Amino acid sequence: MEVLYFLTRNFTFIVYALLIISFVIGIKVAPGKQLHAEKGFSLEAMTSLKGIMALFVLCHHISQKKLFQQTHTIPIFEFIGFLFVGIFFFCSGYGLYKSFSTKENYLANFPRKRILPIAISYFVMIAIYAVYYLIVGNNFTHTQWILKLSGLILINSQSWYVYVIILMYFAFYLIYKNEKLRKDGVFLLLVVALVQGALFIFNGHFPWWLGAKDWWKNGGLWSAPWWKTPLALLFEGEWWVNSTVAFAFGVFIAEKEKSFIDWIKNSYWTKLFLITLIFAGVTYAGIVANWNIGYWSDVGGDLGFWKKTVMYLIQCIQIITTCLWIIVVMQKCYVSNGFYRFYGKCSLEVYLIQEMILFSWAYLIEKGMGPQTTPIIGYANWNAAVYAILVFLTVSVSAIVYHWINTLATKPLKK
Repeated sequence: MEVLYFLTRNFTFIVYALLIISFVIGIKVAPGKQLHAEKGFSLEAMTSLKGIMALFVLCHHISQKKLFQQTHTIPIFEFIGFLFVGIFFFCSGYGLYKSFSTKENYLANFPRKRILPIAISYFVMIAIYAVYYLIVGNNFTHTQWILKLSGLILINSQSWYVYVIILMYFAFYLIYKNEKLRKDGVFLLLVVALVQGALFIFNGHFPWWLGAKDWWKNGGLWSAPWWKTPLALLFEGEWWVNSTVAFAFGVFIAEKEKSFIDWIKNSYWTKLFLITLIFAGVTYAGIVANWNIGYWSDVGGDLGFWKKTVMYLIQCIQIITTCLWIIVVMQKCYVSNGFYRFYGKCSLEVYLIQEMILFSWAYLIEKGMGPQTTPIIGYANWNAAVYAILVFLTVSVSAIVYHWINTLATKPLKK
């Protein structure tokens, strides 16, 4: 009992220690004064990086639970989930341009080979979640069921990523298949990302154009029609758009990779030190802005156009500086082991399957639903530890099965 008490009471520190150990296992350090150069951008390095970010996103969603917030369990992950997602966008942009520049006729069958598999995986996920909600119960109307099954609204609130990444893939395809547009490709992709941000800043969390802006003044959430409530429709949340600039930055780094490596080789440690200072300063500015301004908008109100714009621009800068700092560090050392390569290869599945599992084990840590949810305080924080462990194990096993299904479903497209 004393051992269990110690483990659960100190669960946060144990998680951090295990993460550090997982980084040490398989870390690749360039010897002496050498750098990894191109190897720092290799498929092995990037796959493991995506695996790390997939695990961090899972930790982020766990840390957002009320019990974890109240007991300050793994708090470091709570407010920086958008940075982890930004690195996914960076890797996607980098990988697309790298393939485009090295593979002959890469764009010839791009929609079928790169975009359609993501869409198929998304509809496999919809089928899984539909079965889940039929089993556990739901209060969806017939209209909601039709829209959710068709993909016109979200059945899984975390699946917004699929819409945005497909949009960015299409933008990349349309731009780079046109020889006249290629020279301005990074700029045009940045415009696509910024336009998404501008649209959200203007729109907010609810469809004001359907008369939903004052829903909280007219009886509250439970009396409003579902389509007037916050986050009911698509592109209603800053998390849809505040990481997208990283996609354009990934394309930029891939396009300028040789120049970037040549630049970083000269006085590497000085540049790493300066970039680390910038990264730390921007991160601190982001934290201060979050404390003093708040997030872009809350569920029952609106920060206003200018405050949302300031938060958006700060987060865009955070994304770019975080990605830059990581790839500079990876020039000297990166992590690559079987665990993170597995998570990297299944990163989309890990991301899309987790909401269902977070809900499934929630009875251990909370009671009630929606705004009425209250945390269950367990002895020595035992239930938080058990919840996190069960979620991690269930997500890992489910991701393997989901990945296998996706592989079978998309196999004909690769011929």
